[in-house]
Amino acid sequence: MMGMTNWQKPGKREAPKTKAELREMLTEAVRNTPSPDQTSKPRPAKAKKAAPGAADVD
Repeated sequence: MMGMTNWQKPGKREAPKTKAELREMLTEAVRNTPSPDQTSKPRPAKAKKAAPGAADVD
């Protein structure tokens, strides 16, 4: 027999943010995000394709 789930009411919702608060949050997030120059790591070289006519020999 399946038991009943007791759903709880969610807590109080936060008041909606003003445009100024949202803009400030976005500015802070952009500051905390590393730029591509800081995170770029040398990528491994791509594997070269086999030469035309070359086949795997079993």
